[in-house]
Amino acid sequence: MDSIETSAAKFSSDYFFHYLLHHCDEVRNLFVSHLSDHPILNTELTVADFYQRKENAKKRILDVAVVDDQGYYYDLEMQNGDINRSEMIRFFNYASLLLDSQINKGKDYNVKTVKTLIIYTGKPIRDLEHFEHRFELIDSDYLIKLKDGPIEIEILQIERMEELGMEVVNNDQFYRIVHMFSKNEDFIDHHDDELYTLVLDHYNKYLNSDEYIANLQIERDRRAYHTGMIQSRKEGVEEGKIIGKQEGIEEGKIIGKQEGIEEGKIIGKQVGIEEGKIIGKQEGIEEGMLKAKRDYILILFRKEFPYEDTRFLENLSIEQYDAIMKLLSENGNLEQIYEVCHIFL
Repeated sequence: MDSIETSAAKFSSDYFFHYLLHHCDEVRNLFVSHLSDHPILNTELTVADFYQRKENAKKRILDVAVVDDQGYYYDLEMQNGDINRSEMIRFFNYASLLLDSQINKGKDYNVKTVKTLIIYTGKPIRDLEHFEHRFELIDSDYLIKLKDGPIEIEILQIERMEELGMEVVNNDQFYRIVHMFSKNEDFIDHHDDELYTLVLDHYNKYLNSDEYIANLQIERDRRAYHTGMIQSRKEGVEEGKIIGKQEGIEEGKIIGKQEGIEEGKIIGKQVGIEEGKIIGKQEGIEEGMLKAKRDYILILFRKEFPYEDTRFLENLSIEQYDAIMKLLSENGNLEQIYEVCHIFL
């Protein structure tokens, strides 16, 4: 299994974390209940409707934004990379965006506290010596917490989870589920915990889902643009084989050395017609490649422009999808994308 597939398949990956909280209400409710001061009956995912539209603006996308049955907002995040000052700014920025969304709806500043949960798998943060750390507005001289502060952030440092002891983990459902993100595939037997078993079921479904295949493509695209052409070319061939098998390709198609890896072509002619390896049946390849490109573009487009109609993206040519992929990878704007589709604003 290559590094890209390992990254996308990892239990603690951002991709599976998003998949789980989108498909499993029980886990989402459990995480929110941990943060909340009141009983949680149900929660819903909420779309972040406050993306910046300026072409050069930093894109701001919440990991999982949730609202409970009493109108409280939560940001649930899986953080695998190290947390530094820029990451902390991002966490507070996301919480501020959820505050702002309430102000826009209510037309005043009487909004509810936003709470953030960050499950952090990286190396422990300097000066944070415990598994659980909660951050609120506080007077540093008198250690007085601001009552009804607008933002609360809790960080769980997975590498310090042994601080709890396995007895605590085994006896608390929330910590049992969080502990799973430290184990990856080496899970402890908790057959008596229906939610634990349900999470494992969702993990297996994720590994066989179209979303997993799309995540492999996203990882390849990122690697292609941030590593050299040589390494990208190798990984592109391996991913092409994986994706080709998923599409039912039995016998081969020549994968070329075109500039597709650098430009972010999703699947197809990755190492070139002259060097490629036949990996699938010729019959049906064009239709399969076009569908894969279309689905991948729709996923990326909805993340970048969640409120835009995507119907105009459904019946384009391979060349148009390639051009749109390049624009999305280079932070292109809507007008440029519409121009590619011959729809002018």
